[in-house]
Amino acid sequence: MKKALSLFLTLLFMSIDAFGDAPYEYHVGRGIADITGPAFGIQLWGFGREDQISEGIHIRQKARAFIIADAQLKKRLVFVSADIGSIEHHITLEVLSRLKTRYRDQYQIDNVIISATHTHAAPTGYWHSRTDLALDGGFYPEHFNNIVDGIVESIDQAHEDLEPGNIYINRGRVENAGINRSLIAYQQNPESERAQYADSIDKDMTLLKFVDQSGDIGLLNWLPVHPTSMTFFNRLISGDNKGYASLSVEQQKGVTYEQENDFVAAFAQSNPGDVTPNLNLNNTGPGEDDFDSTKIIGERQVAVALALFNDASELLKGRIDYRQIYVDLSHFEVTGKYSGQGTQHTCPSAYGYSFAGGSSEDGGGHFLFKEGMTEQSLFLDFLIKLIVGPPKSTEAVRRCQSPKAILFETGSGNPPLQSQIRSVTVARIGQLAILALPAEVTTMAGRRLRQTVKAQLGDWATDVVLAGYSNGYAGYVTTPEEYDLQQYEAGHTLHGRWTLPAYQQVAAELATSLQQQTILTSSLAYDDWRGKSSMLRLHDASLDRMNEDANLDLPLPLEQKIYNRGDSVTTRFYSGNPTAHYNRDAYFMSVEMLQGDRWVKVSDDHDWSTKIRWVKAKKSNALIAHLSWGTAEDTRLGQYRMKHTGLVTLSDGSTKALTTTSDTFTIR
Repeated sequence: MKKALSLFLTLLFMSIDAFGDAPYEYHVGRGIADITGPAFGIQLWGFGREDQISEGIHIRQKARAFIIADAQLKKRLVFVSADIGSIEHHITLEVLSRLKTRYRDQYQIDNVIISATHTHAAPTGYWHSRTDLALDGGFYPEHFNNIVDGIVESIDQAHEDLEPGNIYINRGRVENAGINRSLIAYQQNPESERAQYADSIDKDMTLLKFVDQSGDIGLLNWLPVHPTSMTFFNRLISGDNKGYASLSVEQQKGVTYEQENDFVAAFAQSNPGDVTPNLNLNNTGPGEDDFDSTKIIGERQVAVALALFNDASELLKGRIDYRQIYVDLSHFEVTGKYSGQGTQHTCPSAYGYSFAGGSSEDGGGHFLFKEGMTEQSLFLDFLIKLIVGPPKSTEAVRRCQSPKAILFETGSGNPPLQSQIRSVTVARIGQLAILALPAEVTTMAGRRLRQTVKAQLGDWATDVVLAGYSNGYAGYVTTPEEYDLQQYEAGHTLHGRWTLPAYQQVAAELATSLQQQTILTSSLAYDDWRGKSSMLRLHDASLDRMNEDANLDLPLPLEQKIYNRGDSVTTRFYSGNPTAHYNRDAYFMSVEMLQGDRWVKVSDDHDWSTKIRWVKAKKSNALIAHLSWGTAEDTRLGQYRMKHTGLVTLSDGSTKALTTTSDTFTIR
């Protein structure tokens, strides 16, 4: 019925266009799906700490998709923002494979952009690893498939949702949401270049407002700030400040996540390579704790986004178009036009000592390493050799990567420990151009890239946004000047000093092809590793094995039964291991209020006010789920209870559904 209505409206608007301006420029659709990872016992992504193991959920992870098509539905562009740390390229490949079975060739590598928000508070283990060292914590196929399933589901929703619509663009500044954590490196850039900008970070938010005949249906914006408000002390799954911002706007728009979603709000990532939300520059701030800081930085993004959304009046108008190419950055030739120093080459990927030193402003790294290390150490090299084995092509890679002190190489083997092939896309929606890169780009590097793209395009290109962490992950991109100082970001610039000029050269080629309407082809294909990686089991359910007669249906006693507004309420239940029974759509808690003679749900584990944490019992292997709910000053007075749901494995190996309700408590 919906498709028939859409076709009718399309024909109607095409008829209107014969006599005047059509009311809608494009077809637009939106979708959202859950991609929440394993909630217990899995290392979290981002900080690389083996002791940062998931214990529960604060904010659920989502994939948010938009599809924009021209009025004739001939060309369309997909943009997905996913609440995960990185988009490993195999995610993109698998998404495309599954879309092909549904839609044939409508969605391919050139018109699909999947971008990570880069939250550091989400489980790892979805990279196809080529080594037992497992650069991303090992490969768990269930986790990988659930992420792909959710992304595909969000795109399916957006595809089915396509309706004639308009997109409005607006721009604004977000103050006090980030600070340059590597100012000493930023200051290595030419003074004349730095003088062109008022700030050492990009504070500009670019926002798109989506409208169809039903009204407002979504927003998508880009702002560079790291989602590291939740520090490495955190053990709960969270979308961090960008996840909070999306959640806040969607719930203000009435989204419940239980039925058809009327509004999708994606706070996508840009080029935050050297931008931290920890305004105190010591892994803290601006709030009293991680949760407070996450909310503050999220709210500052929300305030600007809603103001831009409400005031947006400039229509995007013009064609939908795109160009994509694969490039091998292990030995890419950079011309003098972009290097400024004659012909240069990128390098096989390698991590530097300063990568292991970490960013001190966002928590630091291993105590043996620090930022700025440029000299190889025989002692450290010996320790590294014991861990990762003898180096390969060390001298050649060291010369190429200079002045980086090499921690370990990942691009020299056959096959290499990491793919050297990167996907780059330049897309157009009317007067907006999107540069999608598989990397964390620093502030000045991002400015140079946007200028490079804009220089190749016509006067139609009023805005260029950089969508980082898109369709792959290839570490950082610093300017050559920043690279020489070997701060953390440079130590993680995998392909050496000329990485940025290489990306500029590729982006210029793509933008030129887009502008001149030429066909861009390449014989290079991605070295697909699906089906080749060693696979790990998420869990063997050993923590679950409970007797049938265990008191699984009885909650543990409440610590108190009367609370005041503003108090935090905690209830406890015997529970099953959520990772042993992992399902991305599994919900674990709800808060119910007695209204008349009915219990009505008022909150669940989608909400900022709730947390669930699993803790091992002191005298047994049983898990106890701690459900907490932070009441507010305007929480309705009355009687409440909490409900815990899940699955548990019994001693005979069978699985039992678990639904337990707490005793009643009162908010007075």
